[in-house]
Amino acid sequence: MKMLLLNTFDAYAGSQRIGRDMVRLLAAAGHDVQVRLGFGGGGFLRDLSETRTDVGISNVAIRKLLYPLWALLVSLPVAIAALRGRIIWANAVYATLPALLAALLCPHRVAVHLHEATFPKLFMMILRLMVWRGVLIICVSSDHAARIGLPATVLYNPVSLSHRDAPSACDRLLFVGTTQPIKGFALFVAVCDKLEALPLRKTAYLSDEARHDRTLVARARQAGIDVVFGESRPEVLYRDGFLLLQTTDSALWTETFSLVAVEAMARLVPVAGTGTTVLPEVLGEALAFNAPSRDPREIADAIRSLHANPAQHAALRSACASHRGVFSECAFLNRLENIVLMGGRQS
Repeated sequence: MKMLLLNTFDAYAGSQRIGRDMVRLLAAAGHDVQVRLGFGGGGFLRDLSETRTDVGISNVAIRKLLYPLWALLVSLPVAIAALRGRIIWANAVYATLPALLAALLCPHRVAVHLHEATFPKLFMMILRLMVWRGVLIICVSSDHAARIGLPATVLYNPVSLSHRDAPSACDRLLFVGTTQPIKGFALFVAVCDKLEALPLRKTAYLSDEARHDRTLVARARQAGIDVVFGESRPEVLYRDGFLLLQTTDSALWTETFSLVAVEAMARLVPVAGTGTTVLPEVLGEALAFNAPSRDPREIADAIRSLHANPAQHAALRSACASHRGVFSECAFLNRLENIVLMGGRQS
C-alpha cells in the first residue's frame, strides 16, 4: 500500500495523535507512507521521519490567513500523487480542501478521516460533493457518523495495551484533560467537594501548565484534589484508578470518541460519564454510569454507591478486560488495511 497522509495543522490534539499512530503502524507493517503537513511548529506529526512540513509557523492567526492559499497550492501535487496510485488520506475535515482536486479526478484513491462533528458549512458542501464522487468517509464511531449524516465507515481509534496488568489499589478518582469549559473540570471539582468522606484519592491530570484557569485550579486544590500538569504516560495516568470521571460538557462540545475514556478502560479503570452520548458505544459494559443531568450531588451519590459495591466494581473491571481488545493497535491496523484495500465497502 502507498499512502499520503494529508494533515493541515499540527497540534497536540486527538486527530494528529491518531495520524501519528497510523503512520507508525503502517510503516511497521511495511507500507509506503508519506506525510504532508501544511503548518508545523509543534505537535504529534512534526517529528516523524515520514513528514514533510510546508510552513513552519505556529501562530494560529497567520495559519488561518495562509490556509486557503496553501490548500490551493498543494492541491495539484496531491492530485498527481493520487493519479500515480497513492492513497490520499485526508486527516480531519480541513484536509478536504487540498484533497478536493484529487477527489474529483480519482475519488477511489481518496479517503477523508473525520474526527470532528461540527465544522463550517463550506466543508459540509465539500464532503457532500466528495460523497457524490464516491470518496470514502471515515468516522471514529457510529455516534459520530450519525451526527455527520453522511454515508460513512467506522474506524475506532487505537490505544496501546500494556503487556501486563499492574496490581491496582483501585483508590483514585481521576480526571484527565484541561481546565477549558468544554472539558467540564469545574464539574469534577464540584463532585469532589461532595465526596470529602469517601476514602478515594482525587487526582486531576491537566495538560498545560502555561494555559490554565488558575482560580479553578486553586479551588480544586482546596477540594483536596491533587493537580498534576504535563503527565501523558497511560501507565501513570491510570495507575490505581478506581474510576475515571469523564465530564465533557456536551452543550459546548461533541465528543466523537474519547481517547481518554478508552485509554482508561484499556488499563482496567471503569469510566463514568456526564451525558457524553458516545460513551455507551465505545465502552459497553465497562461504563459505570452516564449522568446526563450533570448534577454534582447525583454524580457524587453514584460514585458512593459504586464504592460501596465491590462486586459491581469488579464486574466493571472484568468488562474492561473483555472489551479493550476492540481498540488494540493490531485491530486498528487490520481494520485500516481492510478499509483501504476493500474501498470501505464492508460494514
